[in-house]
Amino acid sequence: MARAWWAGQRCEQTTRALLDVYRAGPGEVRDRPAIRRIVTELAERHSRISVVRELRTAVTQAV
Repeated sequence: MARAWWAGQRCEQTTRALLDVYRAGPGEVRDRPAIRRIVTELAERHSRISVVRELRTAVTQAV
């Protein structure tokens, strides 16, 4: 679902979907290059949004 939100340029929905996935299975977000790219792009483009910062922190601390 996150990829669909991202394709539709819905950053907050994308981030919330990725956080849900991360909480259920961190490896699904952390270990998939395509998903990591989305996380990186979110962090670069939308760093002021708190849920984006939360996602970036969760993914980078886990590595």
